[in-house]
Amino acid sequence: MRPKLLVLSTVALFAVGCGGEDGATPEKGSAQIFVEAEDTIPNGLAAGMGEEDIQDGWSVTYDRFLITIGNFRASRSDASESLSAPDVYVLDLKKVPAGGYVVTTWSDASATRWDRFGFDLPNADANTKALEPTAEADRKLLADNGWSLYIEGSMTNGATTKTFRWGLPAGTSYDDCATEDEIPGFAVPAGGSVPVKPTIHGDHWFFNNITAGAEVTARYAQYIADADLDMDGETTLDELRQTKAADVFPPDKYSLAGVPIETAYDYVLAQARTLGDYQGEGECPTRKALP
Repeated sequence: MRPKLLVLSTVALFAVGCGGEDGATPEKGSAQIFVEAEDTIPNGLAAGMGEEDIQDGWSVTYDRFLITIGNFRASRSDASESLSAPDVYVLDLKKVPAGGYVVTTWSDASATRWDRFGFDLPNADANTKALEPTAEADRKLLADNGWSLYIEGSMTNGATTKTFRWGLPAGTSYDDCATEDEIPGFAVPAGGSVPVKPTIHGDHWFFNNITAGAEVTARYAQYIADADLDMDGETTLDELRQTKAADVFPPDKYSLAGVPIETAYDYVLAQARTLGDYQGEGECPTRKALP
């Protein structure tokens, strides 16, 4: 029996090795890309001392949360084979369908590990599409202004409420995405399908540092309230631009070393460039600002 087993193993290795010049494998499967919203977007953030809470007394609720996303791509470090879906969409993350927004499916993909995956959160333009149930008016809002993100919400601390309405040109590409366990990309099963989930987070402007990897951070919101310079109950982007970082980010609470942050607006914009995550809490550490 031993010689037969050896022959079978040789045949199996030969079958796996056979494929196209680009490294495509003979066995195929599919990868379905769908976009998820982190729970902080539909559910908001609570005041408290828990790991996910805002620790300076503020609770937050979002009324609108629009993002631009697209240009999904995957490749293999062991072959030249690649997958792409270049379309770009505006998504309303307050109205995410059950199971997320299904954006595209790569059918007939090689059944192997695609260890390089990336996507963009670009600034919207006239070619950007709305994906139902996102409204055409929301697509137009981002496209007309060249924004990658638009949020509206409110913060409450006792009897005090502050609102915000921010549209940001924070276009960013995200690459080398890996799971929370640092497993890169995704594996396509032979004859099956794998879910690929870019995940958008909704709490990064409350972080006390700008993370590039694991989100080891505390969450604070007082700086947004302090930036309401005219005390009318709304913190605007213009007020954030007028608010010096040194006045609202005390060094005993914030770590901004090595980051060129001069104003509160700089901080919000920098954090908006970190919202793209992967498979829930996984990271996409290679980031690049987009025009």
